[in-house]
Amino acid sequence: MKVVSVAVWRTVRDHDESRIVEEANRVSVEASDSKMLMVASGSLNHKIWAIKNYAAHNGAFTSSSEFNRQMDLHVQELWKRGDHATFLKMLGDYARFCCGEGSMHDTAMLYGALGWDSYDKPCEVVTEYFPSSGTGQTNVIFPV
Repeated sequence: MKVVSVAVWRTVRDHDESRIVEEANRVSVEASDSKMLMVASGSLNHKIWAIKNYAAHNGAFTSSSEFNRQMDLHVQELWKRGDHATFLKMLGDYARFCCGEGSMHDTAMLYGALGWDSYDKPCEVVTEYFPSSGTGQTNVIFPV
C-alpha cells in the first residue's frame, strides 16, 4: 500500500489552488492501476464555543451558532441530492461566515479529486448531523 498524506491549513491560499493539487493527484491515480481512498476531515462549521460560555450552554453537545447549524444542514441536503455545483458556488462564503476549519481547503481538495463542479453523485450520510463543542459534525461518503 502506498500512502500520500496531505495536511491542510491553507489560510493564505484560495480554493482554486487546493483544487489544482488534488486534480493533479487524480491524474496520477487515473494513470495507474491503483485504487484510491481519500479521507477528508473538518468540512462543516467549526465555530467552537468560547470557554466562558461553554459550561452554561452544555457546549460539548450543542451548536454555538444557529446560523451555522442551519447552513450545515443545508449543505448536508445539497450533498445528499448531489447538488455539488451549488455547494461549490457557496464554498468561499460558507468557509468565511461559518468558521470553516482551515478555510475548508480540505473540502476544495476533495472536490478537486472528484472532478470539481462536474461531480454530481448523491452522497450517503453515514452519521446524521450532530453538534460537538459548538461545531457541526457528520460522516458522509462521496461515491465515485
